[in-house]
Amino acid sequence: MITPVSRDALSISWEFEWWNTGSFAARGLFSHLQAGWAKSEHRAHVGMLQLPGRKVLFDTGYASRFHDCDAPWLAAVYRWATPAKIFPGQTVIERLNGRKVDHLLLSHWHADHTGGLLDIPEAMVWRPFSSHETIRKEVISAHAPLAGILAGQFSEDLPGLPGTPFSVRLRNVDAAPVMALPVNQWPFLSEIDGCCRDVFGDGSLALVSLPGHARGHYGALFKTQLRGRSVLVLLCADAVWDERELTAGWSRGPAAMFGFHNLREAAETTRQLRRLVAAAKAEGRSEDIYILPTHCTRAATRFVAAGGCD
Repeated sequence: MITPVSRDALSISWEFEWWNTGSFAARGLFSHLQAGWAKSEHRAHVGMLQLPGRKVLFDTGYASRFHDCDAPWLAAVYRWATPAKIFPGQTVIERLNGRKVDHLLLSHWHADHTGGLLDIPEAMVWRPFSSHETIRKEVISAHAPLAGILAGQFSEDLPGLPGTPFSVRLRNVDAAPVMALPVNQWPFLSEIDGCCRDVFGDGSLALVSLPGHARGHYGALFKTQLRGRSVLVLLCADAVWDERELTAGWSRGPAAMFGFHNLREAAETTRQLRRLVAAAKAEGRSEDIYILPTHCTRAATRFVAAGGCD
């Protein structure tokens, strides 16, 4: 059952910045079959959202421990396959510059999304739809890097018992009410209506189930201002890696075989987002929604050119 929110959904406008925390370069064919042999940049963005009295971070990106944490040889292979460059001033802890985070929205547990997790000890962590027990088993597995996980990036008590310091900060996305989207105002949102959670209870932000890439994978949908104009932003994490998967029919390359939880579900999520983009275009409202994949330099550049902050 969809529970009504305490005010009109997505009526609150967030201050929003899209931060690049580092990147790696790889041959285009590694990620997308249509990208060719030239090298492409793959960034690891995180989102900083602010309202009066509330600071929210979407993912934590890269941090130096991505390179440094002790791990078996499989982890070394994972780091070698995605050789991240992290420049001074890029990490979450540096960008926050002393600001405290109230809520951390963790789209999924992969290493390029959790690198700064240990640098934010104060925030409530909205974990993916998957259970704590499931990720606990994955983290302590010798094959964790094959699932995109580096155990050294997590608090020591993650593979521990409920009630330990990190565990008490975890919040269950599944426990939040299902949120009805304002499809009367934004008709194209009907493509994702019914699969969103109102984690803050005020309709200001919807966590969107985007399954397939990782267990419990989700994105975040909210409203912001670009040069005084209201637009929607969907942070889709790794549901797609490049916006051309949605606009030009690009398909993933061999990298999609690494660390994916369910390729069939991932393909259906991509089709769902394609329908969303197509619906917005058909309504003449393509510029009213920006879908930002974590690793897409092209989408980030277009968003900043429209007035977004990085």
